[in-house]
Amino acid sequence: MFPIEQQGNPMPLPILIAAALVQGAAAAPARLTPEQADARCVVMLGFISTQGKMPADKMEAVKNGTAYYLGKLRGRNPNVNLPAVLDAAAKTAAAQKVPVGPESQRCGAELSALAAASRPAAATPRKP
Repeated sequence: MFPIEQQGNPMPLPILIAAALVQGAAAAPARLTPEQADARCVVMLGFISTQGKMPADKMEAVKNGTAYYLGKLRGRNPNVNLPAVLDAAAKTAAAQKVPVGPESQRCGAELSALAAASRPAAATPRKP
């Protein structure tokens, strides 16, 4: 897990959601606010990071994704109480039995689009 610090006290993301997230499919997902969606991505990435050994490049991607979504939360509201927002996201995901697969795909799609947009365009071959 990636500890979140608030006033010098580390607060890890709740791990208790793991069992609930892995079990059964949920009903139709509720519409999330941008803050809720970003917080849920942090929770999902935190969950993924606890799932055993992972190649270094994948772990780096998880860390970068976590930093990205935390930055979005702070950028939207510099005074956001991250531990409270992330705790609420974890509890809501557990209560709704949100499946990890679709949520990680949603978060990953945003990260992939961002990565693709940040790559330089391929040069067009020219005749010599």
